[in-house]
Amino acid sequence: MRSAAQARRLRQVLRRAAVLAVPMLLLGGLLLPAAVPAARAATCGTTNLALNQPATTSSTENASFPASAAVDGNTGTRWSSAFSDPQWLEVDLGSSQAICQVVLTWETAYATAFQIQVSTDGST
Repeated sequence: MRSAAQARRLRQVLRRAAVLAVPMLLLGGLLLPAAVPAARAATCGTTNLALNQPATTSSTENASFPASAAVDGNTGTRWSSAFSDPQWLEVDLGSSQAICQVVLTWETAYATAFQIQVSTDGST
């Protein structure tokens, strides 16, 4: 379970990210499809922007858990990194996009901390 402080920090990060239009989304976890609340659906839609987009990672545990599994929309597959810190997942959204929601679905051995970062060029 996420602590109240972690949940509050995540909401702050997501609020900041939601107002940016960016082509890159870097995650320390898995991005899977999710329904956008009705109030936001009118402005952002319900499309999973990361679905089947190019994904790269700092590492993979092995060939059974590739970066592409984090964005394939299949809850039966996943990306898994090497067992060391830090690790990252980068998803190229292909063009500038408004980000309304980020959904992370963790496997049992989930991370205890993560950051969501956005970039217009993949490096800054």
